[in-house]
Amino acid sequence: MTGTLLTGTLLTGTLLTGTGPRLLHPGPDPVGLAVHTARYGPVPSGLGRREREALIAEVDRAGLTGRGGAGFPTARKLAAVAAGRTPVVVVNGTEGEPASVKDRVLMARSPHLVLDGAVLAAEVTGARTAVIVAHRDVREFVAEAAAERARAGLDRVRLEVRTAADGFVAGQASAVVRWVQQGVAAPTATPPRLAQRGLRGAPTLVQNVETLAHLALIARYGAAWFRSAGTPAEPGTMLVTVLGAVRQPGGLEVGIGTLVGQVLDLAGGASAPVQALLLGGYFGAWVAADLALDRPFSSAGLADLGAGPGAGLVAVLPVPPGGGR
Repeated sequence: MTGTLLTGTLLTGTLLTGTGPRLLHPGPDPVGLAVHTARYGPVPSGLGRREREALIAEVDRAGLTGRGGAGFPTARKLAAVAAGRTPVVVVNGTEGEPASVKDRVLMARSPHLVLDGAVLAAEVTGARTAVIVAHRDVREFVAEAAAERARAGLDRVRLEVRTAADGFVAGQASAVVRWVQQGVAAPTATPPRLAQRGLRGAPTLVQNVETLAHLALIARYGAAWFRSAGTPAEPGTMLVTVLGAVRQPGGLEVGIGTLVGQVLDLAGGASAPVQALLLGGYFGAWVAADLALDRPFSSAGLADLGAGPGAGLVAVLPVPPGGGR
């Protein structure tokens, strides 16, 4: 099968189908460039103005939103930064959300997909540099992937790999930029916006690693393919961290709108009777199990419970010994 029409010729490569993972290579180990390309096909490159505009429009049709927790429309961020002069792309792999591992799982298993997205974001916005800020646990995987691409002469964009700072606020967009520039992982609350003036005084696009991995797939396969998972209002898949009373805690990929109980099943099922679940992470909410398990894991499905997917965290609290609540 073939990919989506972006540059006048159909991008070749195997179109991912079915309900299996899109972002995560099978197995726990990172894959090299050859295996990555065999699975996904080549990434579009050397985009002209019309191709850049077409890709932003395709991302808009796909309905891709940021997967770092805020959920801002990705096409709008790309367009805002593309309007500036000599921008910079910052790839946010800080993963400051407490207990979350989903970004680390992605960077450890599919580093080239993240870098594909970084390069595409740079080409679309006119940036010459993409700075990848990776959690210290997986920085070496990302750095090796970047070095492999450099040896192959693959990218027109310069890739810089930095180690992320620790701490919850370190993952906030302005804090990531400030960390790269000043070594201080603290947010800035004053104008101008990063899209106007950010890293090194340039218009700056800051995107979560998962968001950019999805961008790399939309560029290959198109908006309709992306929307074949998820819900009409919240399309696509998302990475989720499941921890607590489950048999196989860790990071996994689900279609948005998958029932919370099914998410637990994908993590091996509950290892004990479940009392409550923390849905969405630090800015989410604890919800009683009898209210949560049959709900779609989506913003719409959890809104009336005061929760949401956030950065994709599901923490499972077991019933305490004796069965009390």
